[in-house]
Amino acid sequence: MKSFKESLDDRLDRYVSDEIKKRKIAKHVVNATDDIKMRMSPNKPAFKFPSPSGDMMIHVFIRRMRGLPKGMNKSDIVAYNYQLEEK
Repeated sequence: MKSFKESLDDRLDRYVSDEIKKRKIAKHVVNATDDIKMRMSPNKPAFKFPSPSGDMMIHVFIRRMRGLPKGMNKSDIVAYNYQLEEK
């Protein structure tokens, strides 16, 4: 059985991936929340948008995937990470 925190994380992951697809940044997205270096200081978020509740901002970091299978473009698949910040 999932805890409340895991359920909330899954919901936010789905919300962010839907936003990436809606903005037509990529067709397929891969969650890379364990990649902490993606969020460190020299990198800047690709875009920001409000959380579903509206009290926080979600900063989304994107990197292109390397080593794609044949027939896929670079823009077809991306890895994403995000962090929440207060407005």
